[in-house]
Amino acid sequence: MNLISFVPVNSIENVRYLINKHKLNIITVPERKTKRGDFRVYSNGLKKITLNQDSNKFRFLITLLHEIAHQLVFQTFGGKIRPHGIEWKKKFKEISKPFLFESIFPLSILDAFKIYLKNPKSCTDLDIELSISLNKFDTLNDYFIIDKLEIGQFFLHRKKDIFRKVSKKRKRYVCEKISNGKLYLFQPNTLVLDYNNEKK
Repeated sequence: MNLISFVPVNSIENVRYLINKHKLNIITVPERKTKRGDFRVYSNGLKKITLNQDSNKFRFLITLLHEIAHQLVFQTFGGKIRPHGIEWKKKFKEISKPFLFESIFPLSILDAFKIYLKNPKSCTDLDIELSISLNKFDTLNDYFIIDKLEIGQFFLHRKKDIFRKVSKKRKRYVCEKISNGKLYLFQPNTLVLDYNNEKK
């Protein structure tokens, strides 16, 4: 796999080291709505990491390290431990250390990533500061985070579903899906489109 076009240039040497040392099987795939990457073990024993091609280079690298940590933990403990438990957190921190430099990450992402690694969550999107820092480097210029919308404003989620921002519940926003009237909770860093602009 040629990672040059997917990860920051100054991270390539360290990434190649991890891949060669652990004989990792990594492929990139088109955008998936429900996940940015995954690690799977097949019935024939094959282990494979897949990563979304649409991620910016910094998010791609963090997702790659996340999934490599899954494989390394599996190779040590098998499938008998929690996917994002203590063992995974420890391994994720360990393999991320060689990448924690300004020569690889912009300072805004680096600072947020270091804080995130103190107790990493199952997904970077669950860490508001890190997610916002990463979103700034996306090329999706028409998108913005739901936190920027006014209460009552309409928006498009996943380019097709129309919602109305209703209220705030603790850290998340309550939004009504127009097609069925049901209420859903959204993280404040969810990327959405302005419905009014899309109609023009």
